[in-house]
Amino acid sequence: MNAMWLVAAREFRQITTTRSFWVTLLLLPVAIVLSQLSVRLLQPPPGVAVVIVDQSGRYAPQIQQRITLDHDRQVLSDLGAYALKWKITPPPGAVWGQGPRLFSPGEVAAFEAAGGLPQASAAITRLKPAAAPAFRPPPPFFIPIAPPAGVVTDRGPEAFGASLIPKMKKDVATPNGPRQLSLGVYIPADFGAAGAAARMWTNGRPNPGLVETVRQELTGALRAQALQTSGVDTAALARISAISAPVTLAAPPAGSGRGQMMLRSALPLALAYLLLLSLMMSGSWMLQGLIEERSNKLLESVLACITPDDLLYGKLIGVVAVGLLMISAWMVFAVGAAFSVQGAVADFVRPALGSISSPWIVVALAYYFLAGYLAVSMMFLAVGAVSDSMRDAQGYLTPLIMVLTIPFIAIASAVLQNPDGLLPRVMSWIPIYAPFAMMARLGSGVSPWEVAGSGALLAVFIGVEFVLLGRLFRATLLQSGQSIGLKALRRRPAT
Repeated sequence: MNAMWLVAAREFRQITTTRSFWVTLLLLPVAIVLSQLSVRLLQPPPGVAVVIVDQSGRYAPQIQQRITLDHDRQVLSDLGAYALKWKITPPPGAVWGQGPRLFSPGEVAAFEAAGGLPQASAAITRLKPAAAPAFRPPPPFFIPIAPPAGVVTDRGPEAFGASLIPKMKKDVATPNGPRQLSLGVYIPADFGAAGAAARMWTNGRPNPGLVETVRQELTGALRAQALQTSGVDTAALARISAISAPVTLAAPPAGSGRGQMMLRSALPLALAYLLLLSLMMSGSWMLQGLIEERSNKLLESVLACITPDDLLYGKLIGVVAVGLLMISAWMVFAVGAAFSVQGAVADFVRPALGSISSPWIVVALAYYFLAGYLAVSMMFLAVGAVSDSMRDAQGYLTPLIMVLTIPFIAIASAVLQNPDGLLPRVMSWIPIYAPFAMMARLGSGVSPWEVAGSGALLAVFIGVEFVLLGRLFRATLLQSGQSIGLKALRRRPAT
């Protein structure tokens, strides 16, 4: 027993003192830091500028009013989602207290009449839990501005477009700071007459929603004019235009639904990916060390002092300890970063942690993680036991890595689509893939009997691996350049 722990300590120390180990260990933290910096430094500010030239003065105010209405709807929807997420009980009659949805123009008007965003922000600050971050309203995505200096507006659409296009190649000044000029609209004075059309210019990356908004408002204005020309009363037209179909949308309760199921699957799936990544790294280090020991005849001296079983179990314990160290360091950094910074990553990781809040899920994740590490590590050890050099090992490693990684990609895609689909359920009963499939599915809910059955089958598989690998070690460790047959695996060589 002491010899086994000495081998484990040596294996752990040998791997953790290499430069490649520390590069790999720091790889994820550095990637997270660089991604946060790139988002803050390189991501362009939200929002694009829009220039509307209306020679008649009849249509531009209506388009701008629609843009403002759509932004107010987004603010209300975000307010509702924030209140729902942090379980805030809104004041009586608060429009934003009804959850995220598509708000009608009347509801937006009622929201503004009640004090708008300043009043709602004050109420949220008073009612929100202490741990909840401050509500941040979404910035306006479409910002109407006056034509920039140098843009010709009084000599027809061709002159307007020719002078506007150069302005679209760089940012322009807006009330929200410099922004890209995304769309220019020119509406002639005789718009609506035969042959008179509104013209639009884009910067090469048109926003379909913005273009459709302008088109809808212009179409609605022409229809309203046609109805007035036909003798329809203006007040009656306004009442008719305000009618909207009464529709009730039934949404799943909070914490359910496809979006929530995907969110709950994300963290266990990330753990399965980290398991695969750490296995590839630590397994290759262990394999390289074993082959070096065989090639320089060090194993002969080692096996003169300990048994092959002690060597096998010691190496397994050492490599599992290395993997646990890597995963623990990565998880501590990721969770710490999620709770210490604000942004999309933090908003994603925090609710995703709820998927592993149940004690039995934590136990199941730990079991499948350790079992997966043992099962795959023994495959790497088997490759090292039958290889005399890294060149020999590559012939086994390439198919082994393909057998592990290609199905994992299919598992990850299938779990995000449907955790209870046929492929994830089938993979959960194949021992070599069960750790990855079950870890990925645990966040979305798996029946206890399936966890117990798959876990038991995996335990049997690992037991068979132990027996076969032990016999393989005894039959091959002191042999160099000789092949090993099936007879040697069927019988237990004498120690």
